[in-house]
Parts: sequence; C-alpha cells; structure tokens
Amino acid sequence: MNKQLTTSLPKAVIYILKPIIRILMRNDISHAEFSALAKQAYIDVAHKYFSIPNKKMTNSRVAVLTGINRKEVLRLSRIKEETGDTLEGTPNRAKRVVNGWLNDSDFLDNDNNPLILNINNAKNSFSELASRYSGDITIGAIIDELERIGVVKRLNNEQIQLIEKAYIPQTGELEKIDILSTCVTDLLSSAVYNLDADVEQGEGRFQRQLVYKNVPNNVADEFQKLSSKKAQTLLEELNAWLAEKTKVDSTHSNTEDTKQTATQNNSNKKRVGLGLYYFENDAD
Repeated sequence: MNKQLTTSLPKAVIYILKPIIRILMRNDISHAEFSALAKQAYIDVAHKYFSIPNKKMTNSRVAVLTGINRKEVLRLSRIKEETGDTLEGTPNRAKRVVNGWLNDSDFLDNDNNPLILNINNAKNSFSELASRYSGDITIGAIIDELERIGVVKRLNNEQIQLIEKAYIPQTGELEKIDILSTCVTDLLSSAVYNLDADVEQGEGRFQRQLVYKNVPNNVADEFQKLSSKKAQTLLEELNAWLAEKTKVDSTHSNTEDTKQTATQNNSNKKRVGLGLYYFENDAD
C-alpha cells in the first residue's frame, strides 16, 4: 500500500463508519459487540475473496490474512455454522406479492398499471395473487402486513388497491434495517468494483453523484420532491423492462420441473439493479 493510500484509507473508513456507528449506538450495541461483528466480517471476506483456487481455506490462513488469532477464527466460524447468516437475501412473502402485482400481466391493466383486485372468489383476484407469490400464507396475514407498511388500501370489504409501487415499510425497524443493509452493501460493492476496473475502457459500473452546495432551504425542499418524482419514474420504467425480459410463464412457475430448471440455470444468472438516493446535510 502506498503512503498516500495508507493515510487516506483509514480516514475514508471512519467517514463511512460514522452513520453505521450512529445506528449501533442508538440500539445500544457497544464497541465490544461491534468489534466481534467486524471480526466475523473479516473472516467471511477472507473465505470469499482471498481463498486459493482448488485449495481448502484453513483457519491458519484466515488468521494470517486477517490478523485474528487462529483460536478466535475457529470459534467464530463454529458460531456461524450453528446460527447461519443473520440476514436472508431473499424477499419476504409480502414483498413477493407486491412484486407480482407490479409485474405479472394477469394483475395489470392495458397500460401495465396494477389493477384494483377483488379479494376473493374471482379470476385474477388478490387471493390468486397471494397464492401464486406467497405460498401457503393466508390472505388475511398478507393483507394485514401490506396495510401495516402502507402499500395497499381496502376500498371496501371486497376490493383492494395497491397505492405504493414499492415495498418500503413505513413502520418496523427490522424491515428498514434489512433495506439499509442491502442498499449500502450494493453501493459499496459497486464502488469497490470500480476501484479495480478500467473505467476509461468502459469496465466500470454506473456510479454518479450530483452535488450542489449552498442551496437555499426552499430550493432544497423543491429539489427533494422533484428528484423523488423523477427517480421513481425511472425506476418504474427499468422495473417494467426487467420484468418483460425475465418474464416466466406463471401457469408453470410452481411446477417441480420449472423449479429444477431454475436451479440448474442459476449459475448463468446475476442479481442486477440500479440504486438512486437523495441526500441532504448542512452546508460547510
């Protein structure tokens, strides 16, 4: 590591950590607990990114790479084997229902907007939507969850309307933490990728930021509303494009043959997306 990077990288890490530490302190997670989490992250990264091809990663090598003593590496590795990862990478069932409502042509009008659905006893009803995308969870439980986070509205006892085109919990710290971890990880992963990529040759991933300083408060308020509206429009357009390109025949989506084929093809698939975010802080 060159001298300039040796000086700059620790400062950058502290800058990145401050909002994370703020969340930890607000939830009474101490430095000692954070230190244990950092050790686990070091061990995970060593296994995933620094293993030698065709050679088993040993605890001794992990210890050398991370600076964590071998006994501690062994202890933390055993804990992870017993408990698994804390956060799941798959969307919960309520989120899958919202995604289905937005992308499945059976539940869209001619302009690809989500239909107002009858709750029960009708073709292309919410009951059918929930069955298709949430498995064996009851309709009532799904509706209760979607109402709780503020994305649906009952028009009467027989119909339900999607009022938000994204699964963004309005309440519930756990869901917000899950979204936070996913968004921040995706952003940092792209940023790290770009450090190694030849951006001038077009190898980099899209990573842009618009920044204006000394913006009056009233203009900042207007910009927040304008940028949110335009960002939402862009994301909806990209969502429709990806949905069309990755469409699966819903009449066969739950068959064992389809599941087996999907599993076999996972090695040829990637998780992709685009993140947009608004930021605001005091002027220097």
